[in-house]
Amino acid sequence: MIKVREGGMIKLKNVMGKLIYSILIGIFLFTPGVSFSFGLEVEPGEINIENVPLGEEVAVSALGGKKMKLIIKNKSADTYNYSIDILATSQTSAPFNEGYIDIPDISWIYPENKEVRIEGGGSRVVELYVNIPQVKEYYGKKYQSVIEVKTKKNVPEDIFVLACQLKMLFSTLKGLDKEARNEIK
Repeated sequence: MIKVREGGMIKLKNVMGKLIYSILIGIFLFTPGVSFSFGLEVEPGEINIENVPLGEEVAVSALGGKKMKLIIKNKSADTYNYSIDILATSQTSAPFNEGYIDIPDISWIYPENKEVRIEGGGSRVVELYVNIPQVKEYYGKKYQSVIEVKTKKNVPEDIFVLACQLKMLFSTLKGLDKEARNEIK
């Protein structure tokens, strides 16, 4: 409690309530992968795949299994539209994992659907795809990006837009045989 003197009288203001509210908003909006109490949950908390081939479109689940598909759960009673965006890690507050560098081009990763509609209490599974150009400098690298799932406002008067971010870490194949290397840039 803070004492505030107004017009000769001392009044107590409860700043603790505001502080706790701010902390809770920070926890739920910036905790990777989860915003439980506000109606949004995204799984997995992190996607990590290895040996991504270059020059071809590959489903992330084909490299890391079904658990590498994006699962979006609408924990509220209302129906919402959700957008799925790929971000460079440098555009977010997410720290880099050791040995990983920022993805040079976010167009390398894309969801099956950029936007999904989910009924209240429902969920949706979304496949992610990776397509890295077949360029020598991309072989044997470890890249990091961020996937952001965000609610869209149902009406302009909606106050909150919820967002969950999860890291996507991936390494590329180390290289090709000599003949194949001569065919690429």
